[in-house]
Amino acid sequence: MTETRAIRENYSRVATAYDGVWADALAVHAKGVTDRLALADARRVAELGCGPGRLLPYLAERAPRAQVVGADLTEAMLRRAPASYGRVLADVQALPFAAGSLDGVVMPFVLFHLPELALGLREVRRALQPGGAFGAVTWSTHDPHPAYDVWVRVIDEHDAPPDPSPQMPSGEVTADPDALAEAMAAAGFEAVRITAEPFRHQVGWRDFIDHAKVVGSMARRLDLLPDDRRKACLKAAEAELSQLDPADFVESGRVLYTTAVAGGNQ
Repeated sequence: MTETRAIRENYSRVATAYDGVWADALAVHAKGVTDRLALADARRVAELGCGPGRLLPYLAERAPRAQVVGADLTEAMLRRAPASYGRVLADVQALPFAAGSLDGVVMPFVLFHLPELALGLREVRRALQPGGAFGAVTWSTHDPHPAYDVWVRVIDEHDAPPDPSPQMPSGEVTADPDALAEAMAAAGFEAVRITAEPFRHQVGWRDFIDHAKVVGSMARRLDLLPDDRRKACLKAAEAELSQLDPADFVESGRVLYTTAVAGGNQ
């Protein structure tokens, strides 16, 4: 699929920056939803969309009897995951796991990336044994973020083209608790529980620029500018961002913790 290929290519390009900045910030919530799952007796547990594998050691603690496997669409990400755990190159929409072979699945910050959410959820349900535990984290709401607003405005002022590769095709559903619960039930999950949890992340202005020019929609737009205009854009952004207060670099909002169990019928 074109969208799947675009996501793979994007995360291959940004693997180093993602690992250095976002992985630890998001791991807090990955652990938070994992704590809500019954994994003590699990024999095989997978993190789907594991990225650099920050969660895998924690999964091993929470599921001490289990074989822990990390799966990701992007080889560049997967190579960063600890080699002491199983690592599988895989698309969530076509998993290489046998039906009923998993006791637990965790998917932090992944569901909104799926071009076909319903297909991906059915695949996860197929791979889980009946009663198997499922946990996911998705973005929900974002508070005003002055630094990002400046970043977007400066890029717009330098006439950067639109983002050619939207990365969250299922984001509208996964940000809405009711719509997400409906999608989970339609895919064969039961005991679906969704709660909104606070998210907060802050960096300094230099780290903000170093990360923002590599990762995200605005970074992809920036890359489409001619070299001279790209340099001018970055110079203008640095001039403005360096004058902001530290509080302007706080990214906050809500994420959704979704837990469920695989239903008895596939």
